[in-house]
Amino acid sequence: MKVLVISPHPDDETLCCGGSILNHVRRGDKVTVVIVTDGRYGSPSPELRGTEELVELRKKEALMATSKLGVEDVRFLNFEDSKVMINQDKIIKKIASVIGEGQDLIYSPLPMDGHQDHASLGRIMTKLAPTSLFYLIWIPSGLKAHSRRVGLIKLRNWERIEKDIEKFREVKLRALEEYKSQLGGFSGDFLRRLTADHERFYRRPLSALRR
Repeated sequence: MKVLVISPHPDDETLCCGGSILNHVRRGDKVTVVIVTDGRYGSPSPELRGTEELVELRKKEALMATSKLGVEDVRFLNFEDSKVMINQDKIIKKIASVIGEGQDLIYSPLPMDGHQDHASLGRIMTKLAPTSLFYLIWIPSGLKAHSRRVGLIKLRNWERIEKDIEKFREVKLRALEEYKSQLGGFSGDFLRRLTADHERFYRRPLSALRR
């Protein structure tokens, strides 16, 4: 089986489905991770934020983390962090090219995610690969996220899939530790939700796919 993981930033691939990735690899599946943006603004350190140094650091961290998960095919699209929406036409072409290689299963961020890059990618993927398994990283919060919170209510109509990753959790945690530039920005509740003994995904309802 050929598996594709769409990751908005370096670290999302491990946070959302590190255990599932490891399961695929150990079953002999071919896993490709596509990291869409360069993550240049994602650091709790003001000195690093927005620098080329952070771009290179996050790329190195991603390669170390995915190596621990057994992934050999990691592709960096290198679009600027936080600019998925304005680069969507170019991103669509890049991702469509990878999908054209014949992917059997695709993991994607949800269009209701609280982070704009994730949500924009989710909307792209509902069109490019509507049968993907969709994951949630950032829960919407604040007044500006009202429409996304409404979208989360609609998730009740989506099929929810819980993947047991208990036997892969320790390795997932070791992979996450490679993201040293990010760990200071993760809250306890956030990490607890995304480092549990299961990973949660959503599949669009059949009625939506038939439209």
